[in-house]
Amino acid sequence: MQRAIRYFVAAAGVVLTAAPVFAQVYPERVDGRTTRVHEVYRRRDRGGDRAQAVDKFTKTVHIGADGTLDVSNIAGDIIVSKGSGSEAKIDVVRTARGRDDADAKEQLSLTRVDITEGNGRAEVRERYPERNGNNGGRHNWSVTSDFTITAPPGTHLILKSVSGNLKIAGITGDVAAETVSGDVEISAAGRVTTAKSISGNVVVSDTKFDGALEAGSISGDVKLQRVTARRVSIGSVSGNVQLDDVQSERVDAHTTSGNANFSGTLARSGRYELKSFSGEVRLTLSGDVGFELEASSFSGDVRSDLPITTHGTSDDHRRRRSLSGTYGDGSAVLNISTFSGSVVISKR
Repeated sequence: MQRAIRYFVAAAGVVLTAAPVFAQVYPERVDGRTTRVHEVYRRRDRGGDRAQAVDKFTKTVHIGADGTLDVSNIAGDIIVSKGSGSEAKIDVVRTARGRDDADAKEQLSLTRVDITEGNGRAEVRERYPERNGNNGGRHNWSVTSDFTITAPPGTHLILKSVSGNLKIAGITGDVAAETVSGDVEISAAGRVTTAKSISGNVVVSDTKFDGALEAGSISGDVKLQRVTARRVSIGSVSGNVQLDDVQSERVDAHTTSGNANFSGTLARSGRYELKSFSGEVRLTLSGDVGFELEASSFSGDVRSDLPITTHGTSDDHRRRRSLSGTYGDGSAVLNISTFSGSVVISKR
């Protein structure tokens, strides 16, 4: 039981790191209203109300080849792709839905998107009226703002949203992307420092850099594909964590309810920790790097297709629940555990 509690506390750490997204996105508006914003976004997906009003505009900002673009949204998607030069082009589509045309137009007129720039930095903010301000007597809003952006490849990118998907492709500057309700998808990027969702899937692919990558979700899967980073930390509370063709000196992957899978080549002197509370943990290894192994399951099997030289006594091989030993030169360290599930180690 004590071991089960320790696993749960470790996995729950994702909650503590992801929770600040609520305050960071738009602190003066998120308080107590996240559920309603999420409902606005879902209504948009299924057609929403009968009447709608739409406002479209484009803004070009000068940020330089390696400037900073900071985008915070309340409801709507943010899509960023690689452009060229020293300017970022921002296409904005604002859509309001109401009981009738007048209601939709009123909502659109009372909300806005602010874009400011200066000293190599641009900020984009979706704005709803303050509670006690000029809000036309309204308490509920059904307005979404979708941003489609092309930016210089070296842009330092900061994206935050309450309810919306984030998609980034080809940006090689620092990338931090967080959403409360929505998916995060990052591909062909550079230094991905943060990729998080509270309710949604997170995928990072085709990314290589010398740094630390942190990705997580509370309710969703987290997947890394063809990623190289010095350190990788990923986790989910309710979802699978998967690392495919990942190369890293240090990997920390954990989930409370889901499977944890790793495939790739170990680094000599690398350290790899994979944990699940309720799910299977599977490693599919390539290359010839040896490792020291500590593997255990409270209510499942521990199996290895690789010849492990065991240390001391071990469980009955017919139902082995722990395995401690060395494979090859023992240069890497593997710490693998699950409470309810099996541990499987195989060769690619």
